[in-house]
Amino acid sequence: MSDSTPLNQPQGWGDIDEVLNAPLKNVSPDASWISVIGMWLTLPLNIIQGLFGGLCAFYYRAYAFMDCCCTIYDSVMKGRPCYMAWTWWRYMPATLVALIRHKKSRFALFRWEWEACGRGEYFWQGEGIWATSHAKNSEIMRSQQERSESFACLRACVPDLFAEGLLIFLPTGGSGSEWAAVRAALHSMFLDQRLPNYGDRLRDLPKKIEEAWQSPTAADLADKAVLQRMVCRCVFFMMFGVWISEEDAQTLTGWRTAASFFVLPRLVQRFLFNIGIGKVKTLRRKTVQIIEKHKLQQLFVDMNEKLPAAYRREQVVKLCDQIMYVIGFAGIGGTSAAVESTCGFLQLKTGEVPEDAVDFSKYPSTPDMLAAYKRNPEKFIKEVCRLDPPVTSATSVLSQDLEAEMGETGKVLSMPKGSLRQYALSLANRDPKVFDQPSLFDPTRGDLSKSLTWNGEFDGGEDNFPRLCPGRYLSMQVARAIVDHASKALQAGAGP
Repeated sequence: MSDSTPLNQPQGWGDIDEVLNAPLKNVSPDASWISVIGMWLTLPLNIIQGLFGGLCAFYYRAYAFMDCCCTIYDSVMKGRPCYMAWTWWRYMPATLVALIRHKKSRFALFRWEWEACGRGEYFWQGEGIWATSHAKNSEIMRSQQERSESFACLRACVPDLFAEGLLIFLPTGGSGSEWAAVRAALHSMFLDQRLPNYGDRLRDLPKKIEEAWQSPTAADLADKAVLQRMVCRCVFFMMFGVWISEEDAQTLTGWRTAASFFVLPRLVQRFLFNIGIGKVKTLRRKTVQIIEKHKLQQLFVDMNEKLPAAYRREQVVKLCDQIMYVIGFAGIGGTSAAVESTCGFLQLKTGEVPEDAVDFSKYPSTPDMLAAYKRNPEKFIKEVCRLDPPVTSATSVLSQDLEAEMGETGKVLSMPKGSLRQYALSLANRDPKVFDQPSLFDPTRGDLSKSLTWNGEFDGGEDNFPRLCPGRYLSMQVARAIVDHASKALQAGAGP
């Protein structure tokens, strides 16, 4: 038991350290420590090859799938054996170089990789293919998706970086599945707007924000730490009824600031001496300790009891960790991204999206943007998130064999059932076949409802999009409350 664990725990609660330090899963042979040593010993050569792959589309294609028998595709099809680890030693630096080259913009990286891979339906990144069109993304989202312990089209580092049994890892599987049971319990306990406390908290939220953040300034809108702490306090209040301290909020901002670690495979995590994994494990431990500090454990005990017997966790703290991971990663991280982007767009700043990817010509000044926001705050936020989605993609698993045509390259990749297929909703949200002038920022656009930002159309319903974000309304309400207050700084003339 950790030193900071309260003594009076509910029966069956358990110890978070046992959860965090459980045996590793999904460790591929090429991510062994022997491979890591080899990657370090050949680092100069790997950097040189990485520069070629990250700067030149020809070499990126060659590393990914075009070379004969010496590609990432071949490694994946063979189970990522240790003798092919060298293909990853050059490929991972190449993707890093490409990301840095595109100013750390995931959208810009995806767009370049799509162009490099032939401008077809699919491009390659990580361990699988990425779907780009709105039609294919929507088709996947409407299906009963197969899932696995994978993230960013890579084997997920479980249970140290990612919690085992996360909702994002569970296959949809119909109404009797574990995924359906946990999702239903999550909704009934925390997200149902008909809950007695939900409406009261929502009404109190603007006052809480105003008391905690008096006289916002334009500088505050550009200070991500300020926005992130406010999101943490608001999300926690809406879900648990507790207005946490600045210190606790600062801890929870880690779910936003640690985002770069989530996309790194175990080979790279080990190459970096597991620094990222260590930080995320600490974050998960401290998040559970905040629950314990405020004596909220019984909520998770009750939630565990709501689950069918086959799906109940032996240690309730494991369920707490899983749910708080979802709340932290999606609820806090996703909402923080939405608030940051919206505050940026109000000042004609594109944030993580390249400037050439957003057209502000319809609203060329901050007063114009403020007027557009006041007319319809929800549509404004939805349009911001169409162009700069908080979650840019998600990982699914092929339910049957697929012959993936790689556009103009002429290459066809045979992808067997069980292979990873990512859907890049950030590209789908700009599909010119669906969105008129896709780069134009326009909250009044008639096709806005077709955006897939929340893992489906916002008002499309779970019957049409089974994995539609269950917390989308809460996220929108929190984002709007914060931006309503923050935008006063610009209304007062403090903005550009």
